[in-house]
Amino acid sequence: MPASLVAIAAALLGRGAVEPQAAANQPAGSPLVREAPIEQLPDRSADPLAINPADDPILRLSRESVATAEFLRLVQQAVDRNPRVDEAQAGIAEAEAAEDEARSGLFPSIDTTLNSQRSILRNFEDRGIDNIVERSRAEGRTDLTVSVNQPIFDFGATEARIAAAGARLRAAAEEAELSADQVALRAIAAWYDVFSYRALVSLGSAFSTGQTDLRDAIQTRIDQGVSAPGDLPRVESYIASAASDLARYRRQLANAEARFEEMFGVPAPANIGRAPIIAGPAMTKEMAQFLARSNPEVEGAEALARAARQDAKAARAQTLPSVSAGIDAGKYGIIDSEDYDVRGRLTVRHRLFGGVDARADQARSRADAADARASRTRNEAEREASIAWSDVVALEQQLAALQNSYIASRQSRDVLAERFRVARGTLFDLLEAESGYFNVSATYIRAITELDASRYVLLSRTGRLLPTLSIQPPALEER
Repeated sequence: MPASLVAIAAALLGRGAVEPQAAANQPAGSPLVREAPIEQLPDRSADPLAINPADDPILRLSRESVATAEFLRLVQQAVDRNPRVDEAQAGIAEAEAAEDEARSGLFPSIDTTLNSQRSILRNFEDRGIDNIVERSRAEGRTDLTVSVNQPIFDFGATEARIAAAGARLRAAAEEAELSADQVALRAIAAWYDVFSYRALVSLGSAFSTGQTDLRDAIQTRIDQGVSAPGDLPRVESYIASAASDLARYRRQLANAEARFEEMFGVPAPANIGRAPIIAGPAMTKEMAQFLARSNPEVEGAEALARAARQDAKAARAQTLPSVSAGIDAGKYGIIDSEDYDVRGRLTVRHRLFGGVDARADQARSRADAADARASRTRNEAEREASIAWSDVVALEQQLAALQNSYIASRQSRDVLAERFRVARGTLFDLLEAESGYFNVSATYIRAITELDASRYVLLSRTGRLLPTLSIQPPALEER
């Protein structure tokens, strides 16, 4: 289980209040702040069997979350400013330029040359016809030549290269969408990390205070002769353990806040609430697997496979002859002469040997590897979608069962606490009851947060996360 989810689970037990420096960052009534922060576990009830689940602050966490609109705005902001998305957009621009380059093979290419020369020193003796050519050459001349070349037939090599470039452009667009999807998931994880560790810091502080109060109560019982002095070290060990946990939580909170600011570009709001539950489309396991076949990762792999097949086709076509036509024109002495020459040209080029067949075989093997990679990616996507769907179903069932377990554990804690209060219970019973209730509460909240996370993961695995979050991924320009 990811460490962040474990932290989220325990964190929801904590208080909404945080360290003073964090609380100053957010005004009251913010849509990102919980309206009724949990400062401690529910008080013990004198009538445990009359507990009303609707009033329980822990159970209430499964029904409350922050405002959806503000959450979506911040996640969109995180996606827009992330360098990974900028990198993907640059990849799209590069692929578009590569497609333009491939398409230019359909049109004529023009080469121009301007050559100007002038003699600096020369000496040709008058020896009749021996150097008549050199003596008649002008001391300086400027020539202009133009060559136009137009491919006529190449057995489809140019069309294959254009198709390969177009497929790579589609793969770049899918990579950009995948990048936005992953950034959105990371942003949500950063949100939960800050929420959880802030609550853990508050919870650790409250637990330490509670253990101190319990130590005072035990000291009173020892003074009254009800408890043995040996009970006090047991409480001291709980206090020391709580202090160690609190120090660790504060360190993890600092790391989480740094990740939040990296993702969102702003400090984390104070008293940050649980991320909203955004309901995606209802689906079966088979539907999840079907949708996974068209998620950005799969679509990108299939586009690269198509590009590799077109590359192989172009490489094979290059083993065959190609035909091109051209015009070569020259103006010699453009300043002081009327001399010029214009010639038509028809060229048939065919390379023999030189490894052309071996290169075509290499391209065919790369295409086979790309096809296999696309199939593997598709199978993995279906598997991950199936796992994500199963997680959602199982966690929904687990949450319902844990709610009953939580209520029973709270009632058991209150019964044992009441016995201890009237001096008919032991310290061991009380500590076990408090620890058991805390663990069951953490397990219940862990199920809530795992269910939240699994829903977002399922949306991602099926390619529905960005539409559900109303996020537009980087798109191709109209061409």
